[in-house]
Amino acid sequence: MACGKPLTRDDMAMHKKLINRGAKEFLCIHCLSEHFKVDEQLVRDKIQFFKEQGCTLFSN
Repeated sequence: MACGKPLTRDDMAMHKKLINRGAKEFLCIHCLSEHFKVDEQLVRDKIQFFKEQGCTLFSN
């Protein structure tokens, strides 16, 4: 949506988790970290946390 980078399933799932579950356009992890003004590694750590918690947005 912002940078045009090809998106992964994790990019789309995290966007849905943090911004809007019904989203049709998405921010990549890098752009999400800039949007929330946090380190990109924190976003990646949260993705791992949500996966470990069994969040269905991050299911394969």
